[in-house]
Amino acid sequence: MGNLLFRKTVDQSLLKAGMTVPAEIHQKILEEMGIALNKGEKQSITITIQDRQYEAMITFVNHGEAYANRNVLQIRYGAKSRICQALNAVFAYSAEKIAQAEQPEERKQLSAEEEYIEVYAAGEKALTFQCHTKDREVPEGAEEKIKIKPVLEQLLNHYVKSRQETFAGHALAAYIRGDAPEALYETGLVDRRKYLITGSAGQGNWAMVPWLGIFYKEITTSATHGVYIVYLLAEDGNTLYLTLNQGCTETRKQHSKRETIRLMREKAGKIVAQIDNRGFAIDEYIDLGEGLTELGEMYQNGTIFYQKYTKGNVPEEAELREDLARMMAIYQEYVSWEQKQQPEGNTDPEPQGEEPAVKEVIAEIRKYVEAHGFSYREGLIENFYLSLKSKPFVILAGTSGTGKTRLVRLFAEAVGAASAEGGNGRYKLVSVRPDWSDSSDLFGHTNLKGEFVPGAIIDFIQDAGEHLEVPYFLCLDEMNLARVEYYLSDFLSIIETRRHAGSRIVTDQIVLDQAAKKVYGKLTIPENLYVVGTVNMDETTFPFSKKVLDRANTIEFSYVDLEPEFDLPQEEAEPVLRSNQFLKTEYLVLKADIKEEQRELAVRVCAELQEINKILQEANSHVGYRVRDEIVFYMLNNAQADLLEYREALDNEIMQKILPRIQGSSAAVKDLLCRLFQKVAGDYTGFSRDVVWKQMDAYLEGRDCVYRNSAQKICYMMRRYEEDGFTSYWL
Repeated sequence: MGNLLFRKTVDQSLLKAGMTVPAEIHQKILEEMGIALNKGEKQSITITIQDRQYEAMITFVNHGEAYANRNVLQIRYGAKSRICQALNAVFAYSAEKIAQAEQPEERKQLSAEEEYIEVYAAGEKALTFQCHTKDREVPEGAEEKIKIKPVLEQLLNHYVKSRQETFAGHALAAYIRGDAPEALYETGLVDRRKYLITGSAGQGNWAMVPWLGIFYKEITTSATHGVYIVYLLAEDGNTLYLTLNQGCTETRKQHSKRETIRLMREKAGKIVAQIDNRGFAIDEYIDLGEGLTELGEMYQNGTIFYQKYTKGNVPEEAELREDLARMMAIYQEYVSWEQKQQPEGNTDPEPQGEEPAVKEVIAEIRKYVEAHGFSYREGLIENFYLSLKSKPFVILAGTSGTGKTRLVRLFAEAVGAASAEGGNGRYKLVSVRPDWSDSSDLFGHTNLKGEFVPGAIIDFIQDAGEHLEVPYFLCLDEMNLARVEYYLSDFLSIIETRRHAGSRIVTDQIVLDQAAKKVYGKLTIPENLYVVGTVNMDETTFPFSKKVLDRANTIEFSYVDLEPEFDLPQEEAEPVLRSNQFLKTEYLVLKADIKEEQRELAVRVCAELQEINKILQEANSHVGYRVRDEIVFYMLNNAQADLLEYREALDNEIMQKILPRIQGSSAAVKDLLCRLFQKVAGDYTGFSRDVVWKQMDAYLEGRDCVYRNSAQKICYMMRRYEEDGFTSYWL
C-alpha cells in the first residue's frame, strides 16, 4: 500500500456523491497519481476497495470569476455508480443512520470515532480506500472464509437430484437449514444482531422451491409476512434468483388468490416508486417453473427486485458479494422508509392496529374457551397466561377428565396456534409413553443402520425456531406416565440457560449425536416454544422430583362444575391471533431485567418469601433463587397487566411453586404444615391437641384468609397426614 494521503469521516456526501480533498494535499495527491489538472478539468481514476476496483473522477472545480482564488479538488462519482453501492454496503451502519434522519439538516457528519476511510496512493491514476467500520476494520484484499458462490452452486447442482431421495435425514436439507445461512452471515454483509437468516428445503417433504431468506428482525422473521431478501431456486434447478420479496400468507387468509396477487403487485409498485433499484430488474418475469404450488406462485408474484443466476454460469464471488451488498442497501432503505410510515413505537411483526390491553385479550380467550363448551374457575385463564409468560414450562395437575388437555388446546387456538390437521401446525399434542427413559424419545436416535430416527418433538422445535414471531404450544399429555426427570432431562437443563441476545431470548444447544446434527444443525429451544404437561396423580404414575417442580408452575385442577347451563346463549368467538410478544417474557435475570419503578414490588414479594422460606427450612423444604426469581417475575407480569389482586396472585404462586415440594411422614412435616397455615391464614395463633386438620377447617369457615387457596390446600394435606400417616401435595 502506498502513502497515506488523508482520512475522511463517513458522511452523506461520501455515500452519495464523493468528497472534497483537503486543500493542503492538493498538489501531493495529484503528484502521487501522476495527474496535472487546471481549473475546470477532470480525470478518470481507479479506486480500490476491498480488493475490487471502481471507476471515479477527480475534478478541479471551476467556480467562475467571482471565486477565482478558490481552489477545490473533488473525487466524484454518481449515486447509482458501483463504487457508491459498494461504499453503502461496507458502511451499512452509517448508511442506515443517515437514512433514518428526519430532516436533511440532521444528516450531519458522523464523529471520527465511528466510521471513516483512509485514502492511500496506489500508483498512476489510482487510489486505495482503506475502510474502517464501527464494528471492525475491513482489511484490503480480505478473503472470506466462507463464500456465497459455493452455497448457490450447491443448490443449483444438487437440489433437483436430492429431491428424488428420502427427505428425512438428508444432508442437503440440513445444509440449507444450517450451514448455508451461516455462510451468508460469515460474509460480513449481514449483521446477525439485526437480521435473521433461515433456509428451508421443506417440512416433512422436499419443497418444490427451496429458499434462503434474510429477515430484518424488527419487521419480520418469517417468509409468511413482511418484506425480506430471499434466494429462490426454480423448480427445474437451472435458475436461482436473488430477490427482494414479500410474504402473503396473512393476506391470502383474507382474500382470494387473484386479489392477493393484485395487492402484492400494488405493494411492489409502491416500493419501486420509492426506492432506487440499484441495477436490479423490476419486471414481473421471474420464472420459478411450471406446476408450482400456490406458495411458489406467490413467490413469483411477490417479487419486487431481482437478479437472475443460471446453472453453470454463476458469477465470481466478488460479483455475488456486490449483488448481495446492493440488495442489503435496498432493504435497509426500505426498512427506514417503512418505519417512517408507521406510528412511532410500532415494531410489532404482525401489525394489528392499536394493541389491546392484556385484560381485553384474556377476555377474548375466555370467550373463545366458553364458546367451545368449557368453563373454568374464575382467574384460571389469567393464572395460566401469567405462568406461561413467567416461564414457558407449566404443569396442569388434577383429576382425569377435568379439561386440562382441552385448556391447552383451546388457549393455543385462541391465540392463533392450531394443530397440523387442518391448521397451521403450531399446536402439538404428544402422548407420553410409559417406556420413555431418556431424551432420545423426544429428540431422536440413530438406529443400527446409522440412520437418524426423529423423536416426538424435534421437528416441531425446529419449525418453531423458523417462525419466531408467533407462539408454538407443545402439550405433553399424561407426562408422568414415565419419569419426567429422565426423558425430559435435556430440556429441563437447557431451559435454564435462557438469556437475552439483543431482542431475542436464546439457549444453549440441544445435545444431538452426529447423525442428528447432519439433519438439524445447531438446535436450541426457541423463545416462542411453550411446553405444558398434563398429569393425573394416581398409583399408575410417577411422582415429580424437585428438579422438575422448581422449573415449572404447577396449576392444580380441582374445581369441576357438572351442571350444564343449557339456557345460556352460545356466543360466536374467533381466535385473537396474537404474536409471540403476547407471551414472551421480559424477565430472565432478577437484578438486571427489572426496572427501577418495579423494585418496590420485587422487594415486597421477596420479603414475604423470606418469611415463608424460614418456615420451610426447618423441614429441609426451602426454595432457592430460581423459585424466588420466577415468583417475582410472575408478580411483575401480573402487576404490569393488572390481571389479579396482589394477594390472589401470590396465593397462586405459593400453591404452584412452594406447596408441591412438601411431602413426608415425619413430625417435622406436620410442624411445617402448622406453621405455614398460620402464615397463610393470617391471624391464627395455634392448635390444641385435638385433630389439627379439623381445627384448620373450622377456622377457614367464613374467614377472609390472607392466602385462602393455600390455606385450604394445607388443611387438606394435614388431613392426609393425620389419617394416613403421610402427606403430599399430590394426594
